Amino acid sequence: MRYVEPIFRPPSEARSLLLQASIGCSNNSCRFCGSYKRKPFSIRPLSEIEEDIRSAVSLYGRGVRRVFLLDGNALCIPTQELVSILNMLYSAFPSLERVSAYACTQDILQKSFEELRRIRDAGLTLLYLGVESGDDLVLDMMNKGVTADETRKAALKAIDAGFTLSVTVILGLGGRARSGEHAEATGKILSDITPHYIGALTLMVPKDAPIVNDIRSGRFELLSPIEILHEMRLMVEKIEIRGRKCIFRSNHASNYLPVGGILPDEKDEILMMIDTAIRRGESSLRPEFLRGL
Repeated sequence: MRYVEPIFRPPSEARSLLLQASIGCSNNSCRFCGSYKRKPFSIRPLSEIEEDIRSAVSLYGRGVRRVFLLDGNALCIPTQELVSILNMLYSAFPSLERVSAYACTQDILQKSFEELRRIRDAGLTLLYLGVESGDDLVLDMMNKGVTADETRKAALKAIDAGFTLSVTVILGLGGRARSGEHAEATGKILSDITPHYIGALTLMVPKDAPIVNDIRSGRFELLSPIEILHEMRLMVEKIEIRGRKCIFRSNHASNYLPVGGILPDEKDEILMMIDTAIRRGESSLRPEFLRGL
C-alpha cells in the first residue's frame, strides 16, 4: 500500500481500508485549510491502484468490509475510472459492505445525475461533503469557491442519486465578527439538506493555512472555547430535521466538547449537554493540547 502523506480520514473510517485513489484536493483554495497545500493534485493511474488493491489482499485477506477512498475529493475522478476502481474493490473483497469518499460541491454539480447514479450503483455508497457554513459571507471570506445555495443543490442531488450523505460544518469559521450569522445560516442549510449525518468540527488553523495572516493582524478573531459552545448551541437550535432521522456528532478531535444524538428526537438532550458544559466552564472541556485535526 502506498500513501502520499499527510492523509486524512473521517473519525468513522477508523477501521476502514484506506486506498489512495487521488492525491491532494482539486480545489485546494480554502483559506482555513492547510491539509493539502503541500500535495499537488493528481489522480493516480488505475494500474497503481490495482497494484495497491492486490497488496491489500495480501496484507489483510479478502475479508475487508469497508474502504475509504483518499484523498481530499475522490469523487472528482472521472466516472468511468471511478467505476473501474469500485469494480476492482468489490471483486477483490467479496465481503465489502461500504465504500466511501470525500466530495466537494463542485464534484457533485459537475457530474450528471446519471453519472452519480452509476457511481452509486457501482458501490460508492457514502459521501462526506464539506458544507462548512451556510453563510455566503463566511464562504466568500474563506474562499470556499461555492455559495450556500450551490452546496444545498449538490447535497440534495447526491441524496436523490441514492448516496448516504454525511456533511461537516466548522464551528468558529466566521470568527467573532460573524459567529451568530454563521450559526444561524448553518442551521438553516442543514435543515434544508436534512442529511443522514452531521459532523461538527471546530476551527483549527494549521500554520500553513492562508487565514493565519488575518489572525496575526487581528482581522480575524478566533472564538474562545465557551464562545464555540454558544455558537454550536445556536446552530443546533436552528436545525429542523424533517422526513428522516439524522445523527449529529461533534466527536472530531478538534472539538472542545464531544456530544451526539439523533435529530430531531434528541435535540433537547443535545442542547442540555451543551448548556451543562457552558455552566461548568472551560475546565470541563477538552484542553488545547488534546485537540487535533
